[in-house]
Parts: sequence; C-alpha cells; structure tokens
Amino acid sequence: MRLAYPDPHPVPDTGTESLQILYTADALGKAGIEVCLITPPPATVIAARDILGHELSPNVKVIHLRDRYPRWLPWRSNRPFYRAVARLLAKQPAEMIYARNLKLAELLLRWLPSQPLVFESHEPFTLTYREEHPRMNLRQHHKLAALARREEFVYRHARGLVAVPPFLIDVLRKEFGVETPAVEAPNGVDLRQAEAPARIEANPVPILLYLGSLHPWKGVETLVRALPLVSGGAQLHIVGGTPARIEELRVLARSCDVEDRVVFHGPVEPGKRFGYMHRADICLLPLTDTGIGSRHTSPIKLFEYMAAGRPIVVADVPATRAIVTPNVHALTAEVGNPRAFAEAINVLLADSTLCARLAAVARTKAKDFTWTKRAETIRQFIYNLLSFRHLAKDTPGESR
Repeated sequence: MRLAYPDPHPVPDTGTESLQILYTADALGKAGIEVCLITPPPATVIAARDILGHELSPNVKVIHLRDRYPRWLPWRSNRPFYRAVARLLAKQPAEMIYARNLKLAELLLRWLPSQPLVFESHEPFTLTYREEHPRMNLRQHHKLAALARREEFVYRHARGLVAVPPFLIDVLRKEFGVETPAVEAPNGVDLRQAEAPARIEANPVPILLYLGSLHPWKGVETLVRALPLVSGGAQLHIVGGTPARIEELRVLARSCDVEDRVVFHGPVEPGKRFGYMHRADICLLPLTDTGIGSRHTSPIKLFEYMAAGRPIVVADVPATRAIVTPNVHALTAEVGNPRAFAEAINVLLADSTLCARLAAVARTKAKDFTWTKRAETIRQFIYNLLSFRHLAKDTPGESR
C-alpha cells in the first residue's frame, strides 16, 4: 500500500511534532507500508538516525517541498506548501493520504476529493480554543466559528479518524455528531532505544527530571513550587524549553528560594534524551487540570520514562490513568498540588525497594505502548477502510 504523509512540520527536526511524525512514518514503513513523507526542508542539520537511533525504514521516502516565503518573514504562511502538496498528489496519487494538520487535511479533502484521507487527531481543537479563550472578543468568536466549521468538515469527510489521546473518539462524536470510522492509537516508545546502560553511577544528590516542552499546560511550575518541600537536597533538572519560558521558571525558582537546586539544560539533541532519563533518580510528569493537559494528551515522555525503567511521579488525571495504575506503575499526585508531588517524591527517595518495583513493572507495561504496535493498529485500520471502499464500489446500489 502506498501512503502519502504530508505535514508542514519539517522532518527530520528536533520539534516534538516532527519527532512524532518521524517515529510514526518509520514504524509504518516497517509494517510494510510504502510511505511518502512530504514536509518542508528542515532548518536544522540532523539525520533521522540521530533521532531514531537507527536508519529510517527503506519503505519511507522523504520529499522536501520548498515553500515560497522566506522563513524569517513574520507573516509567513503554510499555504504555498499546502498547494505544492496538492499538486504533487494530483500527479502522483496515493492509495491513502494520512494527515495530522487540520488545515492541510481540509484543503486536501476539498482539492482532491477523489483521494481518501485518514486524519490523525491529537485534540478537539474547538474545545481547546474555547478553554484557552474564556472571554472572547468578536474576532475570536469568528475564529472559533471558522475553526469549528473546519474541524467538522474534516471529521465528516475523512475516510477514517485516528485518535491519539484516550477518550477523544467519544468527545468528537458527541461534539460534532460524526459517525466516521475511528480507532484509538496512542503515541509510543522505541523499547530498544530506551534500554538503560549496564552500569549507572549513583548521583551525589538525588536528581529529579522533567524532560519535554515547557508549555504552561505541562504544569512544570508545580514541580518548582514542590522543590522546597523535597528532602535530601534533591535537584530538579529541567530539559527542554525556550529561553523565554526558562527565564520565567528561573524567576519562579528564585522566588521559591530554590534557584540553586534547579538546573536548566535547555533543548538537547533528541538522541541524547534517554541519557538524561537513565541518570535521573525519579522522573516527573506534572500536567495541569485543563482539557489538553488532563484528558486530551498522549504523553510520549511518560512512555519513555516507563521504558527507561525509571520510578515516576505523575499527575493523577484521566489521561495518565488510562496508561498507568497508581502505586503499580508509578506514584500519582493531585494535579497542580506542589505538596502532593513533594510527598510522593519523598516516599520514593526514602524507599529504594519501592522505586525498583515500580520501575520494573512500568518497564513491562511500556511494551503495550510501542511505535510498532501503534503502526500495526493504524495499518490494519487503513486496510479495513480500503477493503470496505473497494467492496462498496463492487456492490451495486451501495454508496459510502
């Protein structure tokens, strides 16, 4: 099967979206699908093997389409890239288009209506926008209405939907009343890449790790506020983030009188992220009590923490409860509660046996969430859609 996978995020690149796209394309290629990955050229010089830890599947062909706008222009638009994708697919049709960008999906469904498209949904965009703008002005109301129309159009006209976070399928059906075939396929982890080295040296003081983006909905402020209550002189190492967000958190650490116990590493090369996990005594995932933070997320870092065999403290929210069982795979703490996080961290710091047990069970659980299993789910879903399409064409009097 030939699958076109276009997206405006450059691949390979160091952004979270680019990593997720690359892992997905590679796993689909290994599942036997011929993938044509179509993106703009990356701005960074990085090879796929530096991210994946191995060469990209030979079934994946990467095409970089240049857009017409210089990257430094503030009004740069992705629309030229979308048109270039449409022209390419009009000349070289795929058996299925796989898209995760909502605007691109809408345009391809309008411009190439004869080519079936599967949309990978990461969140209910309309609900997220409402939550982020509780008091909307007139312009924002118009933007919300346009977003809702686009989202409903894609969900109604896509051949199928791949929902990444848990519970998303039910939310979309309730919000938009669509009955489009759908399957849940959470993010994953490469178990081999996550393997810990044979020997890990003990840290002079306990190291607590948060690795990932520093968007406000990630809840990293909770960890900084928890640190004064954590015993043993533990250090909080924060890996990732932009300079502006790091400075905001540095100011917060200073106000909490723990500036000397918070270490900011900034962004790191993707291939080195597991080294930080292996050196950590405890890995942390705070999150927030928001739609995207507590329900509509499938956190790659949680799967990677688990596969790396680290003890974990995670926010007790619906999205994480769909992955881990409290006190079995990880300790949980009330979302947004610094004292609760500090208490859970202190329990682990005082009990090495508990740490080892949680880490071992979590590592086993991670086998349920691999990129390979995810690709098999998607592959079978697409095959079923194509088989149904061909059957419908061959059956007189039936239509989609």
